[in-house]
Amino acid sequence: MILYDDSYFLLGKSFELDENIKINNPTLKEIFNFGEEKYFSVILNFISKPCDFKIQFLDLGVDFETINDFEFFGIMVKNIKPEESQILFGGLDFTKMDLYMKESQEKIFKCENIIINELAYTLISEFIRKMNGLPVKKPEKYANEHVKQYIMEVERTKLRYAKKEPFESMLIPLVSGLVNCSESSYSYSSVMDLNISQLHDAIGRVNKVKNYNHVVQGIYAGTLQSDKINQDEINWLK
Repeated sequence: MILYDDSYFLLGKSFELDENIKINNPTLKEIFNFGEEKYFSVILNFISKPCDFKIQFLDLGVDFETINDFEFFGIMVKNIKPEESQILFGGLDFTKMDLYMKESQEKIFKCENIIINELAYTLISEFIRKMNGLPVKKPEKYANEHVKQYIMEVERTKLRYAKKEPFESMLIPLVSGLVNCSESSYSYSSVMDLNISQLHDAIGRVNKVKNYNHVVQGIYAGTLQSDKINQDEINWLK
């Protein structure tokens, strides 16, 4: 099994987990042609955890904390049609995968010669999340059952309102911002050839440069004291 490093995201490389599983790092043009809303709907199936569906589980009479992340992954991806997953996995058909128990008691999802164990699932989920610039969600802990129930009700209210809201593009503001900022040389045409991971790398670097410029201007203007500034904040190459 092959691992990856941060150069994959910088270079926009795809990740070949093994000879049968390859995760594509799509360009912005590919994502917009596929449909941004549909794209993010697909990737959520690969990175979501039971806590993301706590209300749905509650309505089924199931405590989400009793659900294993790996088994939940298998439930989610089995509903993804090949024409939906192809932007990430080419011709891989997740609908044909079933859960098996090896003699060693290790659980795997398998379809013919394609095998996904818990390590492979973790690598797939992490790569897709990092590629799309999505943050790690910390495990939820509750002080007691009363706090848990209160939070569940808050989440239910959020979910109810979210269903009424139309989809808002997450990529259009990033693309427009990158094209129209002085620190970037991209045009609307050239930026479409960036892989999704390269877009997030470019946005992150531009933000660091802008922050550096603001801090330096503040120092020269006398509104900031240089000896009280965290040096990491002005190191735009870090």
